[in-house]
Amino acid sequence: MGADLVTIVRNFSIGSESFPAGDDSVLDGCVTPGNHRVMRFDFLSHNAGDADLYVGPPPPPPPPFPPSSSPFVWSHSHGHYHLRDFNEYKLLNLSDQEVMPGFKQAFCLMDIERTNPNAPRTSPRYHCSDQGVSAGWSDVYDSSLPCQFVIMDSVPDGEYRLLATTNYRQVVPEDRFLNNSVILGVRVQGNSVTQVPLTWSSWGSLDGIVTSPPAAVSWGSNRMDVFAIGTNHALWHRWWNGSAWGGWESLGGVLTSPPAAVAWGPNRLDIFALGQNHGLWHRWWNGSSWGGWESLGGVLTSPPTVVSWAPNRLDVFARGTDNAAWHRWWDGSSWGSWESLGGSIMSTVSAVAWGPNRLDLFAVGTDNALWHRWWDGSSWGGWESLGGSIMSPPTAVSWGPGRLDVFALGTDHALWHRWWDGSSWGGWESLGGVLTTQPHAVAWGPNRLDIFGIGLDTALWHRWWNGSAWGGWESLGGVVFSAGSPISWAANRLDLFVVGTNSAVWHKRFG
Repeated sequence: MGADLVTIVRNFSIGSESFPAGDDSVLDGCVTPGNHRVMRFDFLSHNAGDADLYVGPPPPPPPPFPPSSSPFVWSHSHGHYHLRDFNEYKLLNLSDQEVMPGFKQAFCLMDIERTNPNAPRTSPRYHCSDQGVSAGWSDVYDSSLPCQFVIMDSVPDGEYRLLATTNYRQVVPEDRFLNNSVILGVRVQGNSVTQVPLTWSSWGSLDGIVTSPPAAVSWGSNRMDVFAIGTNHALWHRWWNGSAWGGWESLGGVLTSPPAAVAWGPNRLDIFALGQNHGLWHRWWNGSSWGGWESLGGVLTSPPTVVSWAPNRLDVFARGTDNAAWHRWWDGSSWGSWESLGGSIMSTVSAVAWGPNRLDLFAVGTDNALWHRWWDGSSWGGWESLGGSIMSPPTAVSWGPGRLDVFALGTDHALWHRWWDGSSWGGWESLGGVLTTQPHAVAWGPNRLDIFGIGLDTALWHRWWNGSAWGGWESLGGVVFSAGSPISWAANRLDLFVVGTNSAVWHKRFG
């Protein structure tokens, strides 16, 4: 549990404005003097977590100014310190490419709006002299403020996506970072701007010839990395850098299981898979180069599952030859030894972390029921049965502190769901459908869930929870041979990767 910033954008307007040399926005370096067409909007850094986000007091007012290495920068227009480049705005076209260079906005973190009516604090606590955001509160940059805009001088009329990210450099500690962005559709026509609904794209081929479901991961907004096993049993990788897809590259190895991928920070990737010796193998990207394959040992009988609950922390789980769950972890400096977590399971392990130093594991037992074990920060709880009669590995996801949602196929091929609300387990509920594969779930924000599975017609099917009700099943089409893990790098954004009948990787996106 902890602080968790999410972005809220609202109240769009567009028009031509004059910025004289002494204008506050000019003094803060946001725009050059002259007439400019700008799109304005309110920006909220909302703390959706259950703990305050605390930054603390900035240095004394200048002079002298703080060094460039300081997280604080003096705002001429506001007359106080902001956090340097705390927010970022990008205008994207419908192909996710930047229409113009992104704008980085400084921010003074303080309590402005009690966005959550149930927030513990009823009056503001933080201000620019002692910066932070209380749990349930938001810092609000009103659209009328200096620098609170995107310059639209050379942007033609049309439909675009606004990508807005708070704490984009991740300089302020949070529970999680990959929900700091939001993407919204806007239509620009002269001096009129309207928000438009987001839609699904068509399926597009990423080519390749792969023999495993793809594993996808994102370490930042508008950044994606996809991995799969090739026909030569090596690991292959393709990536989206914010403007284009890189070509497939071989990362070598001789692997026998689908890969598992995770990112614990910006420009950091860790990949795991089983080798020919049934041991666990690991390779990583450190921001500039790939490390070589290393053996982490073990004798395993299921693909690995990896999760990260903090920077430079990794936990890996798999089933051993004794049908018990086994665990190994990286603590930031060294790997712990393999430990048995016991149990008698017959599926892969689904692992999720809903906060620092918290882990929850799910697997199918020999009685076809769902079993659960958890780490509370100091010790492992014992295995508990959550009942049910399921015929696929479970998929678990968390959209907030103390919240867990678990999905699996029942013997009727329908999707079944059980959830933990922070104090107790809800009973099993059927979400219907007729699926033929393990479901895959993703959460792009508080109280939002999206579930995917392959239907009898080999198309990909989707159902979602919007915070108050389940939407009906919808077909996303395609002819899908196997599905990979869906990912979300912003609120209102989903990316799906599957293997088609031609053994290529295919991609579809919402947002």
